[in-house]
Amino acid sequence: MMKTLRLLMGLVFLVGLQTSYGQLMKVTGKVTSTEDGSALPGVTVQIKSTNRGTQTDVNGAFSIEAGPKEILSFSFIGLQPVEVTVGNQTVINVNMASSDKFLNEIVVVGYGQQSKKMSTQTISTIGSKSIANRPVLAPQDLLQGQAAGVQMVGSSGLLGANPVIRIRGAASITGGGQPLFVVDGVPLNDGTLSAGQGAPVGLNPLLNINPQDIESMSVLKDAAAVSIYGSRGANGVILINTKKGTSDRKTEINLDTYTGFSNATNLIPMMNTEQFNTYSADYRKARNLAAVTNPTDYFDWPTNVVQQGRTNNVSLSARGGSQNTTFFIGGTYATESGFTIGNDLRRLAGRLNLEHKATKYLTLGTNLSLSNVDMDRIGAENSTFAPLTSSYLMLPYVLPRDAAGNFVNTGFVQNVLGIEALNTNRFVSKRTTGNIYADFKIIKNLTFRTDFGMDYNSGDSKQRQVDLFTPTGSASRDFQYDSKWLSTNTLKYNTGFGKSTISALAGYSYETALFDRILVAGTGFASDGLPNVVSAATPTSTVEERSEWALESQFGRFNYGFDNKYLFEASVRRDGSSRFGADNRYALFYAVSGGWVVSEEKFLKNQKFINFLKLTASYGTAGNDRIGNFSSLDLYGGGVLSDYAGSPGLRPTQVPNRSLTWEETAQLDLGINTTFYKNMFTLSVNYFDKITSGILLDVPFPFTTGFASASRNIGKMQNKGVEVDLNVNIINKGDLTWSFGLNSAYLKNEVLELPDASVDADGNRFVAGSGAQRAVVGRTLNEFFLVKGLGVNPATGNYEWASKDGTPTTTYSANNRVFTGSAIPKWTGGFNTNVAYKGIDFSAQFSYTYGNKVLIDGLRFTENMNPAAGFNKSTTLLDYWKQAGDVAFAPSLASTTAPLFNQLSTLQLQNGSFLRLRNASLGYTIPAKLVEKAKAFRSVRLYALGQNLWLLKDKNFRGPDPEVSANGPNNQILGESFFALPQARTVTFGLNLGF
Repeated sequence: MMKTLRLLMGLVFLVGLQTSYGQLMKVTGKVTSTEDGSALPGVTVQIKSTNRGTQTDVNGAFSIEAGPKEILSFSFIGLQPVEVTVGNQTVINVNMASSDKFLNEIVVVGYGQQSKKMSTQTISTIGSKSIANRPVLAPQDLLQGQAAGVQMVGSSGLLGANPVIRIRGAASITGGGQPLFVVDGVPLNDGTLSAGQGAPVGLNPLLNINPQDIESMSVLKDAAAVSIYGSRGANGVILINTKKGTSDRKTEINLDTYTGFSNATNLIPMMNTEQFNTYSADYRKARNLAAVTNPTDYFDWPTNVVQQGRTNNVSLSARGGSQNTTFFIGGTYATESGFTIGNDLRRLAGRLNLEHKATKYLTLGTNLSLSNVDMDRIGAENSTFAPLTSSYLMLPYVLPRDAAGNFVNTGFVQNVLGIEALNTNRFVSKRTTGNIYADFKIIKNLTFRTDFGMDYNSGDSKQRQVDLFTPTGSASRDFQYDSKWLSTNTLKYNTGFGKSTISALAGYSYETALFDRILVAGTGFASDGLPNVVSAATPTSTVEERSEWALESQFGRFNYGFDNKYLFEASVRRDGSSRFGADNRYALFYAVSGGWVVSEEKFLKNQKFINFLKLTASYGTAGNDRIGNFSSLDLYGGGVLSDYAGSPGLRPTQVPNRSLTWEETAQLDLGINTTFYKNMFTLSVNYFDKITSGILLDVPFPFTTGFASASRNIGKMQNKGVEVDLNVNIINKGDLTWSFGLNSAYLKNEVLELPDASVDADGNRFVAGSGAQRAVVGRTLNEFFLVKGLGVNPATGNYEWASKDGTPTTTYSANNRVFTGSAIPKWTGGFNTNVAYKGIDFSAQFSYTYGNKVLIDGLRFTENMNPAAGFNKSTTLLDYWKQAGDVAFAPSLASTTAPLFNQLSTLQLQNGSFLRLRNASLGYTIPAKLVEKAKAFRSVRLYALGQNLWLLKDKNFRGPDPEVSANGPNNQILGESFFALPQARTVTFGLNLGF
């Protein structure tokens, strides 16, 4: 009887098993964030009380077999767990809420996404909240003071000027120093399609991208993050992720419009006619020179070349989608006039981001951006055809018009009012950037993506000078374009078993770019009314240039996680570039990294102070391919210089180097990431050590070869430092929130080796960057080398310089030059605060640099004491020595040192440290209940924003602005200015409407 009973119970149990597990069915779905609807990759999906499970892929999708009575458990560190009974559901979509916003954050990485908690990479992300309602002209402006270790310096206050961006210091001396920009997976060309007008450093390569289309910017900093970009990762990588559609949501239409006013933050005070004539007479009298009678007319040139700038912007976008199709459509029209005459810009841009799930196995998508930027431009700042430069140098009694009201030619320092009124200086840039892609789900957890991208950028410069300023007139037309296409194919695999999670990436890419240029110029026009170069009687220049390069790559990445505590990542990339020598065309770059989530260990589980703690370490390599397309080849040139006895010929112009290869940067990174005290504080600290080897330098050749030098991979340089990023949620109660953020970075740069470089009198090996700074072994890349000025001797009235041994001397000599500081800041960073109460919000952001020098080279002209030099003077020269005991800025007018007072020395070298209120905003969002009554809008927000409202600088700083580097991305010259425009102070009023 008992045997029969046990048999019956066993049959019942088996029937139960059959019912529970025998009827397994395929369950699919998608896991998204409750906060913004974005997909959540890497979420563990497990059958409760079993070892059967999987992970969501990069799109948040999952597929698993389960029985009707089984329970699906969704879990991820930082997210509140969710459990769902399967029942008869074959599609289960889950929204997961954050238990900790920091842990829930998804970061964009090379060729994918990762959770911030599980990532071993060092990445700074500027999210949508930091970008919204920032009326900036270019995307780089969003980086200022918002990412630790990122130094962003506006090279000039000119519209469209190319800023300087350094991520953990410059990784090269002579090669390119800008980071790689990648927009929606497309690496951008960043060549300057400009003919040296508008700014001496050329135009911003990201000028065509509408900042309001950007969802987030990720700054990849350590080797674990950048090595996947191989030969282009040494300077860091900035991933720009544009706005995408949302699934199963009502279409949202947004209208953003703003208008603003701008002025120069500061100008150099110059003498008026009365001051200049009095000073001139006193100078000549003191030096026993014959008196000169100057005109008494007065025209305030600086005041008349500046104006109140205006900015206007209208952006309209639509965002939404169904379960299978999502879209974002945006368009913007912006106009801006700078605070100097002749500096205007108009931008028209549009974007379409579309994704469609064609089948359960196939997803298709595209990201497309079109733009047109039309600029009225002004002369380069280091010429007397630039408005502000000319206005500083123009003698105050020179008038722009004659008695009849006509513009006059004023000579070497040119009449810029007439130039801007009569000449044509126009630049039109057109850019199309985008990609189309297809995702194929081959099998469970394995996805293949094929992506075809392109970046077409053209620049059209047109200049026309009238007869008044160029006898018989002149004109030129310069058309340049740079077109790139690339193909990228990747396989991605994600899975999980037990306590392990695995993801892998393998890819192949090929890209090529073609540059083409045609320039024509001529002189001799029958009339100023003929605007085009075709009307020139005498052709003066005909140029045609064409070059092409290609890059072939294979890359991969492997991630392993165990028990949500122990993390490992390895990446590798093999690049082959047409730019390098035949013997070194291919190179391998790699990185390994690991992480330990200490807070998941039992010994920290039950304590309440530390909510999250992760330690990371990484080491790897990346390269720099920013050299010319043909630097490794033997080149020949024709033309006039190659003629032989009147017959055409060719001559060698470059020595071949079959061994030319990448500059390679190896980087170590150690980090700690933590949140603590009820998630109030979030802190990240990273130590990094970057060593760049194989730096390209020009090695001198014997004159008998016919060549002065050739490039060789021989230099070595180090950047190391510490980065700190702190965020504090001070108050988060009901209608009141208050947060504070701070980032700071310390950097030490040192040149380690410069074989075959020049050697100074003290035995220092160096590579000159300019007449004022150089890269020096044992010192920094941008070390100032100047005669040290000691000031005016109160007893004698003579200006004194320091001799080599430091003793005072009244004799100026370049032989007394010493090292006087570096242009590289020791500390950079920023801090911000955000307060919101009900519908009112206030934010303020500051940025700073500390421990650097800047050279305001234009002071050599405005502080030239000799009135016969033909330039106006700064009012600072009125503070000259008159009698014994005077503590004066300038020497006695009779002193033998007066004519040499303005020679290049530390007199022009200034303390470049500053603290700037980058922006401050005040906004009001009308309560939803009131908006709903209108039935026309979904949301309404009004705001006012000020930029560059306040600046703290050295009290003795002379010059318009300490935030300057007029040579732009040139690694060898940092922190120098020759009448570069100061930053603009802007006040903007805006309106956001949601429909």
